[in-house]
Amino acid sequence: MRKIRPYRHIGFVRQTLFLTLVLFSCRNVTLAQAQAPSLDQYFSQARALEGSQNYAGAEQIYLDAAKNFPHNPEVLKRLGIIYQTELKFPESIETFQQVLKIDPKYPEVNFYIGLSYFGINQYDESIAAFDKQLEIDPKYRRAHYFEAQVYQSLNRNADALRQYEILLKEDPTDKKALYQLIRFMKSITLLAIDQLGNLDPNSVYTLVLKAESNTQVQDYTKAIDQYQKVLAQDPNFPGIHFALGEDYYLKVDYPNAENELRLALQEDPNHPKANYYLADILVKGGRLNEAVPLLELSVPADPQFMKGYFLLGKCYAAQGKLPEALKLLLKATELEPDDKNVHYQLAQLYTKLNEPAKSQEQMQIFQKLYAEERAKKAARLDENQKRMATPSDQQ
Repeated sequence: MRKIRPYRHIGFVRQTLFLTLVLFSCRNVTLAQAQAPSLDQYFSQARALEGSQNYAGAEQIYLDAAKNFPHNPEVLKRLGIIYQTELKFPESIETFQQVLKIDPKYPEVNFYIGLSYFGINQYDESIAAFDKQLEIDPKYRRAHYFEAQVYQSLNRNADALRQYEILLKEDPTDKKALYQLIRFMKSITLLAIDQLGNLDPNSVYTLVLKAESNTQVQDYTKAIDQYQKVLAQDPNFPGIHFALGEDYYLKVDYPNAENELRLALQEDPNHPKANYYLADILVKGGRLNEAVPLLELSVPADPQFMKGYFLLGKCYAAQGKLPEALKLLLKATELEPDDKNVHYQLAQLYTKLNEPAKSQEQMQIFQKLYAEERAKKAARLDENQKRMATPSDQQ
């Protein structure tokens, strides 16, 4: 019987073990490659979790992605944003800084790190980061917007205002920027009023501000009383007679309004609103010929004031100056195309000019606008009634 030599058996075993290890290693590598998600898969999974507001889950996905794709700036950026969303501002800052070490101009990262610094009240660092973002991309609007917020926190109001002005110069229709600017201006105005009131609560300046505020809320009686106090303290206070005349006019106290407006015109004969208010009072009193010269001053003094064109055109039509009246009324429609009264006057004027087709056209526009106005009033009334309804009524 033939004997197997030991050394041959050992060699065979060694070869078998070696091949097994190689195959096993290759298999593990293949499995690992098959099981490791791609970068797009990581992002897709994380976005799904973010969409359901599972930010902790998204954070874990990005952490796993960072292990498998080390030094990838987009992974780190998204991880930093998740930290920021979770209000983990120090962690987000550290992560964003890693991105900036890889690429100091990586898109939006300077903005996001500025936002995180803002979140922990490190205002100087926040402004520096926003400025870097704007150096890279001067059109990046969010950097201007939040830099304005930081400046407001520092009471650097002039700097905050400059940021809002930049935003609105680039896009005057930016409602968010307009809203924040209005809030900003209102807050600093109220602060200034409080400071003035603390300095001298009975000063003419404080009284005028209070009176203007009451005029805005249509409390004309209070406003007039405050203006009268100003007049008693300082008869030469600039604009006091016009302010009183306007409030009397709005209160429909025409005799007192006429007296104050005439005093206002002694100070400034070309004051457009003073001329218009006084002319309107005179027209209502049938003193047409006295009103026309005042309106002829008012219209060129304020070329964008539609009511001046309308009233003067109406007066000219009554005086028989039909071509002049037509020119003025057409200008009024250019300034305010949806004013129904102008179209009604045009319809009457075209009848006098023997142009029935144009008269009918203007009357149809008037009727349409009148119907729309009535519908809006009815809708507002219905809405108010619903608000005032009791719970039982609503059921």
